[in-house]
Parts: sequence; structure tokens; C-alpha cells
Amino acid sequence: MSEFQLYKRRDFSAYIGDTMQFFKQFWKNYFQNYAVINGVLLLVFVSLYFLLFKDLLSNMYDPNSLSTWMTYNNNSGSFLLSIIVLMIIAIVFSVFTTAFPMVYFNLLNTTGRDAFTASEMLNGIKTYAGRMILFGIISFFVMIPIVFIFFAFGVALSFLIIGIPILFLGLPTVLIWSMQSLYVYLEEETGYFQALSKGWKITFQKYWHLVGATIVVYLCITILASIFSMIPAFMMMGSIITSGGAPKPPTMTPVMMFFYLIGMIVTFIGYNLIYVQQGLIYYSAQENTEHHQAYSDIDNIGKDEE
Repeated sequence: MSEFQLYKRRDFSAYIGDTMQFFKQFWKNYFQNYAVINGVLLLVFVSLYFLLFKDLLSNMYDPNSLSTWMTYNNNSGSFLLSIIVLMIIAIVFSVFTTAFPMVYFNLLNTTGRDAFTASEMLNGIKTYAGRMILFGIISFFVMIPIVFIFFAFGVALSFLIIGIPILFLGLPTVLIWSMQSLYVYLEEETGYFQALSKGWKITFQKYWHLVGATIVVYLCITILASIFSMIPAFMMMGSIITSGGAPKPPTMTPVMMFFYLIGMIVTFIGYNLIYVQQGLIYYSAQENTEHHQAYSDIDNIGKDEE
């Protein structure tokens, strides 16, 4: 029987603390299944990304590298096909990685166990996949234009200073709203616009707690990934200093590219912190309105008396 409380009223510190507690308690089973289900997709995605953009990456500090790279690949049918394949893999990988913690929470909630098999996880992801793709397609025409207008408005106001906090708060707000709407859409099987409406309400129930906790976790992921991704930049700076200044833009060595790609992998894995935290936000919102834990405690008292 799992002792982790999904349905629990949380504040700023609890959203962060319970996220860390979740991984402290379940990290082994969670990441074992993550490696089995998402590991191959992640490696294929990163490998194809590297093969397609290695020339651009190797000369990323050259201001002319983008135009040269685009001209070189402009008329290549195989390159266009590879881009399409990369996009398909990215969509599939996005579905699997986003659904993964949702399925894990659902199994925790419905089974009461604290360990699950990869087949259980995969079956759960399959049940979510269709509605997730539909949610993404509808959002492309509904949510994304709204977000684009919002950020364009923020950029315009940034010249008046007031746009800077709008942009700073806008990213976590959109993230919370979209994730909570997705949770409602999948777990409660509501209509799309009803899910958006309820997701919006959840976002602003404890707005500053949610945004603050989301920003903190996002910064943790960024710092963790930067440990690897900054290594190429430091190596590049070191080569320039030791050479007394380079007249030509420096290129990335294979070692630098290796650390760059490792940084990408760490970033994708680190996003699990965000996904898990968003799950806790959803179940906390459910507790705030439906009092699941209170009813559970009453039921347990009755069982103890028996």
C-alpha cells in the first residue's frame, strides 16, 4: 500500500517538497519504467537531431552558419523527409513523456500500490494517447493563438517595463493552465473548452503558490542541465583565450557536442520534475473542492472500529 498522499491541500513549500518526496519514494520504479518506455525514443530523437543539425551545431558561433546550412540542405529531399520523421518522433515522444507521470499517478490512485510494471504503464499511456493527440490538435488552433497574442502583447509592453513581469509570469502561467486543462480533459473526460475553463480556475486558485513553485522547479531543471550544456561554452572560451583570440568563429569539437547532447537528454529527463509537480497541483485542486482525503479518513475510522 502506497503511503504517498495524492489528495492533499498544498501550499508553495508543499508543492516543492512533495515533488521531491515523490521521487525520493518512487524514483527507482519510476525511472526504470521511464527508461524502458521512453529511453529508446529519447535516444532516437537526440541521435536524429544530432545527425540533422551537426553541421549547424559545430559552427553555431559563426554568424553565417545558419544561412550556409540552410542553403546546403535546401534542395535535399532526404533532408526534408528526415525533418518530417524528426517531427513525428518528437510528437510521439511528447505524448509518451507527458502521459507517463499521469499514468503513474492514476495507478497510484486506483491500485494503492507503489510499484508498477512497464506493461501496465504502457497500457495506460495507450488509453491516454488518442485524447492527448486530439487535445494537442485542438490547442494548435485555439490555445496557441491565444498564447501568441499574449506574449506579443507582453513584448510590446516590455518597452514600458510593465511587459517584463508579464512575460516572466506568462510562461509558468501558460504551462500550469495547459497542463491542468490536459489533466481535466484526460482524467475527467470532459469537453475541450470545459477542460480549459476548469484548468484556468485551478491555475488561479492559489496562483502565487503555483507560479512560485513552478518557477523554482524550472530553475532547478535549468541549473541541472546547464552543468552539462555550459561545458562546451567554457571549453570554447578556453580555446579562444589560449589561442590569443581567434580571427575566425570557433567550431565545436566532438567532445563539446557530446556534452551538448547530454545536456539535452538531462533536460528532457528533468522535465519529469515539472510533470510530477503539475500532477500534484491537479490532485491538490481535487482535494480542495471534493475533499477526497477527508472521506478516506472517515472510511478508515470506520474500518478501524470494525
